[in-house]
Amino acid sequence: MNQKIIKASHIAVGSELTSGQTLNTNSHNLAGYLQKKGVLNDYHLIVPDNKALIQNTLQLATSESDWIFVYGGLGPTTDDFTRNVVAEWTGLDLEFNESVWQYIQNYLKGRNYPVREFQKQQAYFPHGAEVMENSKGTAHGFCFPWKNKMFFVLPGPPKEITSICENFLYNYIDKATVNNNAWLTYIWNTIGLGESEVANKIEQELTNYKVEVGYRVHLPYVEVKVSFFKNELQKNQNLLDKIDLILKPLLAYKDQPPFKDFFKNLLANVIDFSIQDEFTNGLIFDDLKKWTDNFSDKKIDYKNFVTEVNKENYLKIYHSEQERVKADLNINSQLHTFEVERIPVVKLPIERQILFIKEMLYL
Repeated sequence: MNQKIIKASHIAVGSELTSGQTLNTNSHNLAGYLQKKGVLNDYHLIVPDNKALIQNTLQLATSESDWIFVYGGLGPTTDDFTRNVVAEWTGLDLEFNESVWQYIQNYLKGRNYPVREFQKQQAYFPHGAEVMENSKGTAHGFCFPWKNKMFFVLPGPPKEITSICENFLYNYIDKATVNNNAWLTYIWNTIGLGESEVANKIEQELTNYKVEVGYRVHLPYVEVKVSFFKNELQKNQNLLDKIDLILKPLLAYKDQPPFKDFFKNLLANVIDFSIQDEFTNGLIFDDLKKWTDNFSDKKIDYKNFVTEVNKENYLKIYHSEQERVKADLNINSQLHTFEVERIPVVKLPIERQILFIKEMLYL
């Protein structure tokens, strides 16, 4: 069976994005899902509420990509004209969808909101488009093919995009990428050497292979990435094995860090929890909050100093001896103790020392 390569581009529409008022996370999140399915992401474009500029980005994206994702501008107000611009640029007429209009009215009435005539604009879609249901708002997305390209037009609010992804888009992507010649990326996260020294260890092994190699420093790690298409896996397997062997003494983890799932599972059944941290300036607290959905179902006591703990479950991070940092994690009467020596990093600025020690405690 012939394998295909799918490339995608992302266009986020909104003057609040180009002005720096808000941050574009939509294309970031969906691109990550596409990448895991082997779709190659080309452009990430941000454009204000300007019809001519939106059309320019559509021209650029379609010149390179097979799938074009457009985010924002599907609301009921006068500055929500993405559907109109897309329809005009592709030459497709907008058609009224009575069932969507009925859904919008029911949605608004169910929340005691008035139904306005101008809200009807959210029930218009380009001819032949498939509606992508949004169960978290009134702005349904839509998708349609055009000149061997596929367009996906979504609302701006992240929770509404999540709804559309769960109702339609993830399933569409999964089915469409079954025979995709996926763009594979293998990742090693190393610790202990700088970027140039890590690169020096593996660059000589790359001379006989046509792969894309990248390095990224995210303290205290140096990340190595090797990418190629799935149909080249067999001839590149020997290279992957060599890199595994070379980086083994430096390896912290491969692919994604395991810390998130570890702590999320560890704290899953813990309701009352104390965090006392006199070293990381709240960085570990922020990580745990992020990994456990903002402690939504937990009672958390946080202090930036260490004192007596009156709870069964706690995490204490403190200076145990000169140039050493210790962490005591007590969960359901099981005490786990971790200790990290600061000597290797004492010459770094203090903020980098804290980042380094924080990650070393996770390891």
